Amino acid sequence: MQVVEKTRHINATLSGRGIPLIKEAILKAYPKAIIREDDTDEEYIDWDESDLAKEIRAERTPGLVLAAYREREGLTLVQLAEKVGTKYTAISAMENNRRPIGLIMAKKLGKALNVDYKKFLE
Repeated sequence: MQVVEKTRHINATLSGRGIPLIKEAILKAYPKAIIREDDTDEEYIDWDESDLAKEIRAERTPGLVLAAYREREGLTLVQLAEKVGTKYTAISAMENNRRPIGLIMAKKLGKALNVDYKKFLE
């Protein structure tokens, strides 16, 4: 059995007679959870090992990560620049990978975007 919940990805393998009670408890706690039942995991692959995940990681740059988090927060370049105390052209240059994101700026961006600053240094 595989349990899938939109914000928390949980993989669990269960066996025995208590499975219906466990399923009921999961669905009570997470009404939108999807429980998939099958005897084999052959059709499932580990996301981190998939070709798509590897391709995304290879193409992910600090600038793209910055742009994604800025958009997630619904901020414009100007608004983010004001929050971190820089010019919008500097933010644009970072997002387009024309300017590196240093440690101090990464910390300011992390605070402004509600994310771990290390995301901008990877």
